[in-house]
Amino acid sequence: MATQRRQAAHDTGEDIWNRVAKAHDDGLSRTDAIGRNTPAQFERGKAWIRDHQCANKKTGFVLVHGRYIATNNTDMSKLYASLRLHSLEKQATRIYRCCLANLPPEAHNDLAVMLLVKTCNDILAALKFLEDAGFSPQAAAEAAQARPKASAASGRGRKTPGTAGRR
Repeated sequence: MATQRRQAAHDTGEDIWNRVAKAHDDGLSRTDAIGRNTPAQFERGKAWIRDHQCANKKTGFVLVHGRYIATNNTDMSKLYASLRLHSLEKQATRIYRCCLANLPPEAHNDLAVMLLVKTCNDILAALKFLEDAGFSPQAAAEAAQARPKASAASGRGRKTPGTAGRR
């Protein structure tokens, strides 16, 4: 029985890109974007597109309202980025809750644990502005313009290892 060579990610990515780009801003559903590829090939191809092709073509690759679109449309890009950042915020919260929050108190003295907790907190702090605006980039931008700039010293508070992880 002959074995079949796995299709290279760039071949799959090019195939997907060409199909999606031809659809312009109408985009394609997942079923149409997959084409002849398997679901696993589709995932590898999308990763290659996002890692390489977007930079090569100077064009975004987004999933908006269930449709894959190759575009530089600002509104579509803002919506996609907002949705992905909201997902990142949920993931950071889950990571903290499922493994770091449950460690015994002595584990919080471990430098690696302290770094992981700080990283989760930093991700959550970085996304706080968007979260407060309901992950609406427009509302966050308007709020940023309305707020007076705080001094740089006000953001330099120090947290102790036992106070990490909100929620």
